[in-house]
Amino acid sequence: MKKLYIGMGAAVEKDGKFLILKRSDSKDFAPNSWEIITGRIEEEESPSDGILREISEETGLNTDIVMPIETGFFYRGGKEFPMVFISYWCRYLGGDVKLNWEHSEFKWASIDEILKETTMNHFHKMFEKIHLLKQYLPEGFTLH
Repeated sequence: MKKLYIGMGAAVEKDGKFLILKRSDSKDFAPNSWEIITGRIEEEESPSDGILREISEETGLNTDIVMPIETGFFYRGGKEFPMVFISYWCRYLGGDVKLNWEHSEFKWASIDEILKETTMNHFHKMFEKIHLLKQYLPEGFTLH
């Protein structure tokens, strides 16, 4: 049986906008495309601990998890790399974005802007779910 990898993604929200990152041109998978913060769990690490670690490593931000938002399966770069993926809706708590080598740019974008970004097609379903959930939150509800 092939090894199964577990990846996570974080839609980090600050003031109604979400952090998206442009993958560096040296990345082996989907270089120069826009994405959310992503990564894989490390040995003996829970997915929720892993995504908070990835957020800190890739951006330097302090965040917490609002809720898991979606799970899925895909082959990353081919059949030899099967991956289960867990996406989280997270909220910004503090800090300034400091990119590491994995990304060349960042921006804070609305859900509408993200849904227009074609290189983020595989994240669209996640943002559509967040948009739908937000419609059911009480008026005046904020993540702060």
